[in-house]
Amino acid sequence: MVLSISGIKKSYKKVKNEAVKAVNDVSLEIGKGELVAVNGPSGCGKTTLLLIAGGLLYPDEGEIILGDTNLYDISANQRDKKRAENIGFVFQQFYLVPYINILENVLIPSIGSNSYSSSLEKRARELIDQFNLSHRIHHKPGELSTGERQRVALARALINEPSILFADEPTGNLDDDNAEVVLNYISGFAKEGGAVLLVTHDGRIGKQAQRTYKMKDGRFINQ
Repeated sequence: MVLSISGIKKSYKKVKNEAVKAVNDVSLEIGKGELVAVNGPSGCGKTTLLLIAGGLLYPDEGEIILGDTNLYDISANQRDKKRAENIGFVFQQFYLVPYINILENVLIPSIGSNSYSSSLEKRARELIDQFNLSHRIHHKPGELSTGERQRVALARALINEPSILFADEPTGNLDDDNAEVVLNYISGFAKEGGAVLLVTHDGRIGKQAQRTYKMKDGRFINQ
């Protein structure tokens, strides 16, 4: 098992200290080669669940086991290292650095984890070629189309050869053709043995997933 999510709960304080349950007792497991989608409307708790699963947001209750490690039983530094070595993130907003070129953007995770090497630069160039972006390698994000920027973000997520990919609305800003391209790349990662947890309100993604959970008001409603 690559990822085990067990009994996750997370609430936020709102006006007059009223608690809003963003995630309410959610559990799931993802193994190698699986693409698991969580589908639901905006505000249902999908992104909160993804951030908790990726070691970015403490849950109020529950466990996240990545490989053989409970992400919230280790120190923040250990969790950062575990995340850098095992997790790739893809977001709807891309979060590319605007003043550096595509090659440098793809290499950002390796630089941040102090693992940069000439072999990683070679891998970055291979990923850029794989995503049909070699002609853009020295361009900055502002010079790319929306679909090209999402492919750069996906290449960046894969640079450290993660065991699992987390994707938050990866097709939200894309037209149908570019959405299909990105989904095919994400599905291909799973078919090659990776694991994927993808959250979205895009119903098309269910066609690529081995399992799809519907989320409403912080809960899975089809378990």
